[in-house]
Amino acid sequence: MVKKKKIREEFDKVFKSGDQKKIKQMLEENPWLLEEVSEEIEEEMHDEEEIVGAIGVMEDELGKPVSMNDILFCLKTDFNIKQSEEKAKEILDNIEKLGLVEQKDEGWILTKKGGQVCDDFLNKNIGELEL
Repeated sequence: MVKKKKIREEFDKVFKSGDQKKIKQMLEENPWLLEEVSEEIEEEMHDEEEIVGAIGVMEDELGKPVSMNDILFCLKTDFNIKQSEEKAKEILDNIEKLGLVEQKDEGWILTKKGGQVCDDFLNKNIGELEL
């Protein structure tokens, strides 16, 4: 138990540093970490999934890159979520680094990976959304 705690603490430090190679190595050496990390990431990714979902919905409706105003509008009207522009921008920056969205001159688009996240999110929450 103590050994797992030390490994977990070390992993948290490595994860915060963003060293992908070391993260992958630690997950391979300690497969039990993957389940723990997956659960935490799933909890933390909820806001990100909502933004990805809003971009996907609006991209389908508009047929073009989605502006910040359109993202916020979709969150409010379709998902019943009030989000500040500052928070949405912070989330967009994070999910862009994850390769889920790309910024274009006129707005945001989903990547292939982002499209998969969007589909999963919408399918999982279809009953709760006002689409």
